[in-house]
Amino acid sequence: MRTATLILLASAISAAASDSQVTASLGEERLGVWHMATLPYRNPAINQWRMSTGLTRVDGAYTSRTDHGDVDTRLGSGEHAWSAGADTYTKYRSSTLWGAARYLNGSVEDAVWCETADPGIVYPYLLADSVGGDMKQEKYAFSGGYADHKGRWAWGAELSYEATLAYRDVDPRPKNVVGKLDAAVGIAYAIGQSYHAGISLNFRKYKQTNDIDFKSEMGVDKIFHLTGMATHYNRFGGDALSTYYDGYRYGVSADFYPSAGQGVFASCALSRFSFDNILTGLNKLPMASAWHKSIEVECGWLQPGAHTYAGGSAHFSAYRRHGSENIFGDASAGIYPQIGSNAMYADNGTSAGAKGMWGLYFGNGSRFSAMADATWHRRVTTYVEPWRHSRVNDITVSIGAGTDFVLPHRWLFSAGADAVFYRPFDCAMTFTEAGSDSEMRQLEAIELHCHDLAVNAQTGGGVALGIARTIADRYMLRLSADWHRRTYTQSIHSDSWQVRLAVIF
Repeated sequence: MRTATLILLASAISAAASDSQVTASLGEERLGVWHMATLPYRNPAINQWRMSTGLTRVDGAYTSRTDHGDVDTRLGSGEHAWSAGADTYTKYRSSTLWGAARYLNGSVEDAVWCETADPGIVYPYLLADSVGGDMKQEKYAFSGGYADHKGRWAWGAELSYEATLAYRDVDPRPKNVVGKLDAAVGIAYAIGQSYHAGISLNFRKYKQTNDIDFKSEMGVDKIFHLTGMATHYNRFGGDALSTYYDGYRYGVSADFYPSAGQGVFASCALSRFSFDNILTGLNKLPMASAWHKSIEVECGWLQPGAHTYAGGSAHFSAYRRHGSENIFGDASAGIYPQIGSNAMYADNGTSAGAKGMWGLYFGNGSRFSAMADATWHRRVTTYVEPWRHSRVNDITVSIGAGTDFVLPHRWLFSAGADAVFYRPFDCAMTFTEAGSDSEMRQLEAIELHCHDLAVNAQTGGGVALGIARTIADRYMLRLSADWHRRTYTQSIHSDSWQVRLAVIF
């Protein structure tokens, strides 16, 4: 969520300028006014001006989320994971290099009606059952990028890969393997003395395989192929325990950015993602397909300053995700002939808002910063037969503030707090009940419950603390912790926290 990310950045203020270069670099990385821009840095050619200094970090972390009361049982009642990794943003002469590597091991607790990894990428076509359970997860992620400039031209490229293994050791036993490959290239040309105009292209190849197995001799539970808004493909219910997703995304962006670090910026990005949901167990039957188109626009200004700094931006985005279910005739020799296709699902969203930051440096290297974001969201979801329609509008306001204290003997203490206010309006839902058995009525109840939460006013907030010490002017050891709570109703809330130990140089 964009607002949650902004609040976290504001509450994690740390490492103001001190007597070591690493402290100053960490301060820019965590609190730099460049956080007011998002889209320009997706262009690798522009990303070389994101920060003026370099930073490398090796860290280990433990993250936990616990839901008190039902929030969305399809996403589980909580999740816990530990991770270790490293990331870098390095300057060398005129070149900039960046990269990261991370390993994560954890679990999602008591997830029901979702046996597919990455539901936010491949929805609404999910493999599911009414039993569920804890899902173990392992993730491996690697990325690297390079950018340079000479004369009036700048260029850059970036490549990343993420692999996920999600599985369960008790019936039903899903095993999901995900591979996600992303690549981007960009160029930019100098306009005047301190601006660059650029374009970039990006690409994603997505693949996920799902296999469900049963070891019990007492029979198997029914497997459903969900199609959105508590519906499923009735013809294949209970069949095809193996599926896979095959998808591609193509994107382009245009950017105008102050390479000197101060001034106005503007970016526009377009993308199209499409995927097929294929039933491997039925001779690779293409059950359904979906496409997702999006546009994002962002413009604003950056004002670093020597004693005070400020920035602001306005942002707009819209997406359209439409899904179609294929129709098949009777099987002959194990082959289902496709005789048609129906466009059954639509999910359309729009958002617009503005954000701003103001900061102040103190003489000893301490600093204070405040950030605010106000965003309007609209989401309309439709399923044709049975007719189901949901509309949710909301205004989300988030604010955050943090301060750093540079202490004697190269110690640095940081503290921050944030708050989020979610207020829905003009919401409605039309829901034609069609569940013919207890399992489908259970799924329909989950869908209605999630809508009830979405149309209820919510609040959130949290605190963050950190302590760090600079060693030999080149290294920093930092321990940080943060806690956040999201309150949905008087009886339902969710808590999340993280502890991280990092060596920074």
